[in-house]
Amino acid sequence: MKIRSNIYLLIVCLCGSLGLHSCKKDLGPIKDNLTVREAILSGGFMQIPVKIGTPLQINLAVNPGNRTVTTATYSNKHPEIASYSTTGLITGLSVGRDTVTIQSGELNVWYIVNVTN
Repeated sequence: MKIRSNIYLLIVCLCGSLGLHSCKKDLGPIKDNLTVREAILSGGFMQIPVKIGTPLQINLAVNPGNRTVTTATYSNKHPEIASYSTTGLITGLSVGRDTVTIQSGELNVWYIVNVTN
């Protein structure tokens, strides 16, 4: 047991001398963020998959807590690819990728909308 206690003492001394007092890093308070429940991770980006002719009703949430959001505004870069209603209904108009920015209060987020046949 003496070897273990010496090793422990050595680690504690090294950590203390390096200013490491805890293994847990203080990240500060967790901030709220806006998310789309229907979004999926694809190609390294969060995307919303939509098919032409099949409108998709998206559901917004604020995390942490997965609190439902009912009021938001939508703006997009390519209105020829997809349209967005004030209630979050996405309609694919042509095959391609659009970028939608969604804002609710002070929170905003952007997603790639991938429209396929």
